[in-house]
Amino acid sequence: MSYVSPAAEQALQDALGRLAEGRALRTDGALTVAGLAIEAGVSRSTANRSTAALTALRVLRSAGACQPAPITPASEQRAIRDEMASLRRAHGQRVAALEASIDTLAQHVQVLTLDNERLRRTVATYAGNVTPMKDAEP
Repeated sequence: MSYVSPAAEQALQDALGRLAEGRALRTDGALTVAGLAIEAGVSRSTANRSTAALTALRVLRSAGACQPAPITPASEQRAIRDEMASLRRAHGQRVAALEASIDTLAQHVQVLTLDNERLRRTVATYAGNVTPMKDAEP
């Protein structure tokens, strides 16, 4: 029989309690050896060596004692990833709309610049016919 330290055994028992109550801190609350090990913060091999923890885990599974937590870290992470993906899509659409607006505005500026140059040439050809106004004195 392999040795499991008292600290690891206590961590496994605490993790079993949390899993049984549906208060998982590090996992999705599933009653598995891997989930127990992660929840307890020990290796899976340590969890497999603890006959007391494995027996208690089997009892919990057969009794259906686990009440899944309403929000688990794994489901929170999934929700956050989904929200981030949605925000990225919305951001991408906004950037695409702004880039289209920039292209349109650049074309308007180009048209106005060409129109301004045409007007300046027209004014230059009629410079002799135009009399500048004198500054009004107060």
